[in-house]
Amino acid sequence: MGLKTTCLLGPLLFASTVHAEPASSPPRVKVFILAGQSNMEGHGQLRSLDRLGEHPDHGARLATLKAADGSWAVRDDVTIAWASRSPSHGPLTVGWGRSADEIGPELLFGTIMGEACDAPVLLIKTAWGGKDVYCDFRSPAAGEPGGHEASLLAQQAADGQPREVGAYYRKMVSEINACLERIDEIVPGYAGQGYDLAGAAWFQGWNDYCQWHVRIDGRPVGEEIIESYPTTLAAMFTDLRHDLGAPDLPVVVGEMGVGGEEIAVRAVDEGDHEARAIMAFRRAQAAAVAAMNDDRIVFVPTAAYWDDRLESLRRQADEHRRRKREQGIDDTEHNELPTPRLSEEYRTRGGHWYCHYNGSASNYSLVGLALAEALLSLDPCTEASRTDFRGRSADSVPRSK
Repeated sequence: MGLKTTCLLGPLLFASTVHAEPASSPPRVKVFILAGQSNMEGHGQLRSLDRLGEHPDHGARLATLKAADGSWAVRDDVTIAWASRSPSHGPLTVGWGRSADEIGPELLFGTIMGEACDAPVLLIKTAWGGKDVYCDFRSPAAGEPGGHEASLLAQQAADGQPREVGAYYRKMVSEINACLERIDEIVPGYAGQGYDLAGAAWFQGWNDYCQWHVRIDGRPVGEEIIESYPTTLAAMFTDLRHDLGAPDLPVVVGEMGVGGEEIAVRAVDEGDHEARAIMAFRRAQAAAVAAMNDDRIVFVPTAAYWDDRLESLRRQADEHRRRKREQGIDDTEHNELPTPRLSEEYRTRGGHWYCHYNGSASNYSLVGLALAEALLSLDPCTEASRTDFRGRSADSVPRSK
């Protein structure tokens, strides 16, 4: 149908007919899954995020997280959904970490994807702290826990901590399905145009690594948990692709970068068992990706983003806390270190647990950057890379016994 317009030029009235192009349908929503444990939840202290601007290579990224007036930006083109939070979905901005004062990899990851994709973006976050792959995220293809895994689970049960094998794998799939079933309620302006599973980012590992020292009846079961990680993680990716009906789903795996590059130096010492276990686990993460023999699954190094200065301050804070306890001095936010200046620097860099990257929001952001760039190398935003979703109900997902 033509659109009729009129143009008045002097005393003459001309009528012209302009053939309008048919209205194009809105672009399909690009969906990215962000999964893992507490470091995917995110414990980057918001008070430390401005430190990102000091990074020698990526400091300019801070400006992309801010509005023109200097406040934290709120993106209307990127929606984040996380069933563990209330409200459970909203526009991407700060405060989508484990608490409202924290961030995780999602902030810079989603910002980069919003800029790269000429389409609405939906981030589905599905993560829980303290979860491992040998039990919690164990998927059907990994089979029943046996040998070292079974003995460790039996010991935990005997200690009053019974475990349900695969519970969080099933919960992860269920949450993804539930979110996609409600996409019309979650993504603003969704008009039934459809969506593509554009990629998944996996950031997890501490609870599989941290058993490294456990021995049962003289057997180094903790070391064996690390050795079996490539098999169990690769099985999980195989099952996840199957259970989401996305056999070519691009996946990126973030390295457990806790301790930074110093860990590799420390691990040269055969007596530094902690560092050697961390290096063994990092190799296991890379081996899981290699085992898939699939160029759409990528291992992403992250250790270089560790804040060495913050780690030095954390060690000083730990020693200062010990001395305060000996002297009966209470802890305050102003005496975490021996001087107010050091205490202030510590807090503005982070100030959280070692296993949570010492709370560095800059570190978490740079992990998000690395994961996003790795996924973009797989071209997830184009029509040619479209991965259709053919999901199943949570009840149809195979369950480990």
